[in-house]
Amino acid sequence: MKIDHEKMTAEIDLMNDKTMYVVKDNRLIPHTLSDYGETVVITMGGKVDRFETKEKRKV
Repeated sequence: MKIDHEKMTAEIDLMNDKTMYVVKDNRLIPHTLSDYGETVVITMGGKVDRFETKEKRKV
């Protein structure tokens, strides 16, 4: 991930499907997803507040 603070742009790898990105308060926040499970994005006031992850293992 490359960030250019002057232009307010970021270059991310679109081929990496294990990472989810959120923009909050002019920051790019990466979140690595688990192999199995569920990730819920909780918003407050129209902005991302937190992630809730339930991790599961496949047997």
